[in-house]
Amino acid sequence: SYLFDSKKTLYSTEGSTLCIRAMLALAKMYAVENGKDVKILAARNVHKSFVTSCALLDIDPSFLQTKSKTLLSEKITIKDLELYLKENEAPTALCITSPDYLGMISDIKNLADICHKNNILLLVDNAHGAYLHFLSESYHPISLGADLVCDSAHKTLPVLTGGAYLHISKNAPDFFSEKAAFALSLFASTSPSYL
Repeated sequence: SYLFDSKKTLYSTEGSTLCIRAMLALAKMYAVENGKDVKILAARNVHKSFVTSCALLDIDPSFLQTKSKTLLSEKITIKDLELYLKENEAPTALCITSPDYLGMISDIKNLADICHKNNILLLVDNAHGAYLHFLSESYHPISLGADLVCDSAHKTLPVLTGGAYLHISKNAPDFFSEKAAFALSLFASTSPSYL
C-alpha cells in the first residue's frame, strides 16, 4: 500500500482476472450491504473476465454507448457519462479499462469526480498500466481518484507468472479494505505458482 499510496494493496497470483472478479464481488456486496440494487455500468471493451464474473455473480451489466468505432479502443468521455446519468439511474459502479488494449488512457480524474458526485464507484482495469505510478507525474488510477484498481504486474513490471495487484483507494469506504481478501478468496485457487 505504501508503494502505490493506497489504503490497501493485495496480491494476486492469478493475474488481473482474479482482481476483476474481486472488484465486481466487492461492488455487489457493497450495494447489498447498503440495501441497493446492483447496477454495473461498463465500457464495451472490458476484458472477458468482466463478462464471466458478471455471469458468476448474477450481475446484469449495462454497457455505456459511445461514439467509438472500435471495440478494442474505447475512450469513455465525461460527456458520455454525463449523458448516461441524465437518462438513467446512477449505477453502483462504473468499470472501465484504462489504458485499453491500444494504449489509450481515459480521463480518470474527471470520471472519478463525476462518479463520486453521483455516489458511483469507479473500478479501473489498469492491467496494462501498472507502470503509470512510476512516471515523473503519476497517472495511475489510484492517484487520480479511482476507488478500486487492478494492475497486471506481469505485463509492465518485472513480475512473473500472473502476478497482479488489487488496490483499494484511501478514499474508498473501509468496507472495501475489510472485505477485499475475502472477495479474492471467493475465486482464488489454493495452488501456488511453482516459480
